[in-house]
Parts: sequence; structure tokens; C-alpha cells
Amino acid sequence: MNFSQQIKSLRAKHKMTQQEMADRLGISRQAISNWENDRNLPDIEMLISLSRTFDISLDELILGESNMTNMTRKLIDDTSKTRRTAMNLRILKIAIALIAFGFICFLAAVLGQPSWENLLADASRISFLGGLISFVILGAKNILELFKAK
Repeated sequence: MNFSQQIKSLRAKHKMTQQEMADRLGISRQAISNWENDRNLPDIEMLISLSRTFDISLDELILGESNMTNMTRKLIDDTSKTRRTAMNLRILKIAIALIAFGFICFLAAVLGQPSWENLLADASRISFLGGLISFVILGAKNILELFKAK
């Protein structure tokens, strides 16, 4: 049983109309209709409210009779998207830090002592290169994920 059928079944079991259920949850009747017609899914806070309203566990509400419903897939996908976004953000921060460090080293080499020029120029090139490589890796990773998704 998928999530839309589960919601219809629970609402019918408790002899509630869509409007009564919506009033009880503090949402619109259209939201209930969208859930029951598989057009939309509730967020995690609403799932908790639903489980309390119908006095069932979240497992029972989400999984129903089968092991993998559309709700379960959505929760899994949302979690992996969040992890991917966090990883991309970390890579982006590292790339920006490397480029900023390279720029600072470049400025120091231009404005600094002649004996420091070679060292700072090398650090500048290495940092710029590291930042650019990070950007390329991040871009390639995201492009591969797009192709993989299709």
C-alpha cells in the first residue's frame, strides 16, 4: 500500500472527511486531497502530526504494508540530497579558501621582500591550482550526478 492509499484508509477508518482531517491538522483540505491523489507528500513535521492523530507509529504510517513506499523513497532521496549538498558546500569552501590564500600569497610576493618572492609565488601558484582543481572536481561530480539521475 502506498502513502496515498494509507492516508485514505486511515481517514476512512476514523470516519473523517478530508475537511475534518485538515481542520484537525491545521492545514487545507486541498493538502489532504493532494496527498490522497499522490500529487504531493507531507513534510516530516506533518508526518509526526499524522501519526499522533491516527495513533500509529511513523513506521506504520510511512511503510504501511510494504517495505518501500513512495514516502520512504522520498525520505531517502531527501537525505541523500542533503548529504550531497553538504559535501559540495565543503568542497566549495576549501576551493575558495585555497584561491584566497593563493591571492594573499601573490600580493605578498608582489609587495614583499625579494627573498620571499619565490616562496610566496610558488605558494600562490599551488593554492590557485588547488582551488581550480577543487572547482573542476566539484563541477565534474555534479555533471556526473545529473547524467546518472537521467
